[in-house]
Amino acid sequence: MKNKFQNRILTASLLIFSIVFSVNVEAQQTPGPGMMRSPAPSLGRHYLQMENSLKPPAENWANPTGPYKVVMEIDESLPNHTLYHPADLSVFPAKDKLPVIVMSGPGCDYDGDSYRPFWTEIASHGYFIVAVGRPVPEDLRAALFFNTTEDVKDGVDWAFAVTRRKGSKYYGKLDTTNVVLMGQSCGGGIMIDLVEDSRVTNLVWWNSSSRPLFGDAIQSANDFHRTITKPIAYFVGDTDILRQASTDNYETVVKAPVFFGVREIPGDAHGGTFRENNGGAYGVAAIAWLDWWTKGNKKAARMFEGNPCGLEKDPKWIEIRKKNIK
Repeated sequence: MKNKFQNRILTASLLIFSIVFSVNVEAQQTPGPGMMRSPAPSLGRHYLQMENSLKPPAENWANPTGPYKVVMEIDESLPNHTLYHPADLSVFPAKDKLPVIVMSGPGCDYDGDSYRPFWTEIASHGYFIVAVGRPVPEDLRAALFFNTTEDVKDGVDWAFAVTRRKGSKYYGKLDTTNVVLMGQSCGGGIMIDLVEDSRVTNLVWWNSSSRPLFGDAIQSANDFHRTITKPIAYFVGDTDILRQASTDNYETVVKAPVFFGVREIPGDAHGGTFRENNGGAYGVAAIAWLDWWTKGNKKAARMFEGNPCGLEKDPKWIEIRKKNIK
């Protein structure tokens, strides 16, 4: 009981710090009267003059395991996001369309490439990734706690629009019947207002919690967990400060198929394995989850179904729970 209380205090402290820091950053970065938010990044608003410790080495994303070569790019019609998708789009939809994943990570930072190994690996298996933020220039750090719910929604709106736009290279290529929201840490929190969006079909929280902290918001979050029917997954590190919050979220879910997995991660457990070679263990779990729910792959389903399920056969997944999953 004492440990659970301490975990709650630590979680509250982290989130309070995030809120205060976010307000301070926003106060420094928000344009004054008569100014408009720039459609492209500028140093003062989007980046910090400090070393970017999150930048992964190129070898960690150079050789993904999927059948498709991947391109990372910025589309001028969505200038504040980074796209990852198979380089040759001509093969779609002859075989199948590309399910859409919109993700803020790391956290709510304006960062489109620190998780490049993870995003490249997923895209190589036939997915279309919309990451909130642009690639971070050398010797800079993305602005922290910068992304908002509206930025995630912009990615969803854009995907629906561009696949319907004749003349677009994405015309008819995207599978908008399968739209997955993913968020890491703070990035999971900004997904909350979109969970009931009818276009969203699946939700994944990484090292994160979907439950607000105070007052009426807690009751609202509890209602969401009790009523939602969309598939949900929570993946978290063993010593992660948000492990208990993720556990609480899982326990509150009633109707939805929900999976909860705790991974042993040496060092920065809260940072996950996104920057490891091909996204590490998180990359493996993400592809299996997506292949199951967006492509109906029965082999992938075995990673989560059964007793033990496939992930449990890896001893570094130290805790597995599930509801409404056989």
